[in-house]
Amino acid sequence: MYNFDFAIILPCTIDPGEMPNVARHDIEIRLNDYKKSFNFWISNKYVNKIIFIENSGYDLSFFYEISKKFPDKIVEIISSNSNHSFDKKLGKGYGEYLCLKEIFENSKIAKETNYFIKITGRYIIKNFDSILKDIIINNSDIYVNLSNNLKYSNSVIYGGGKKFFENYIIPEKKNTTDEINNISENKVASATLKAISDGLTLSRVPIYADTEGYIGSNGKKLKQNIFKKIKLYFFRKLKIYFFNHKKY
Repeated sequence: MYNFDFAIILPCTIDPGEMPNVARHDIEIRLNDYKKSFNFWISNKYVNKIIFIENSGYDLSFFYEISKKFPDKIVEIISSNSNHSFDKKLGKGYGEYLCLKEIFENSKIAKETNYFIKITGRYIIKNFDSILKDIIINNSDIYVNLSNNLKYSNSVIYGGGKKFFENYIIPEKKNTTDEINNISENKVASATLKAISDGLTLSRVPIYADTEGYIGSNGKKLKQNIFKKIKLYFFRKLKIYFFNHKKY
C-alpha cells in the first residue's frame, strides 16, 4: 500500500461560533477532539500526506509542533477565517465547502496529488487501513458509501480522484444549506451520481467505517458495538454476493 499516492483532507472548526445545530460547542473540548484525531492520522504508517485546514482562525501551534516530530510526512496546515464569512443558516456543510474550495485552489499538496480521502477532522476511523486497502483494490474514481435510495452518503469519510472533487464535490457542496435541509450528505450523494452519469467509476460496496468520536450536532459518542459490526460485515457480504451474481 506504500505505492499508492494519496492525501487525506481533515477539515476542522475549533471555534464554531454561532453555528446552529452544534451541541459539542465548547472550544477546549473540540480542540482536544482535533488533537486526538490529528495524532492518530499523523501516526498512521500508511498516511504520508495530510492537508489540515482549520476555518475559525484558531491558534494552530499544537498542530505545527506535532508535525515537526514527523519529518518523513508531508503535512500542510492551513489557517482560515472562512467560518466567519457566511450566513450560519447555511450550516456546517457550507463551511466544509469553503474549506475544500480553498484547498483545491491553493494547496501545494493538492496540486501534486491525484487522489484524496476526506475525513471529518474530529474523527478517528479505526478500520482505516482496511478501507485504504479496499480503495486500492477497487481502483475506481470514487469511493463513497451511498444509502437511502442513493440520496444520502456517509460524508464522514469518502474518497476520489482530483476530478471528482474539483468538478463534482465542490460545485455540489456549494449548494449546501441546512435551512432547507439540503445537507452535505445529500450533496455528496448527488455529486457522486452526477459523476457516475459522466462516466466516472464508483467502487462496489465500500467498507463501513468504524468511527470513533463525538457527533457535533448532538454531542453523543459514536457507538458501534460488536453486534452492529457483525451485522454490517454480513450485510456488506450479502451486497457483494448479489452484485457479483446478478442475472440482469
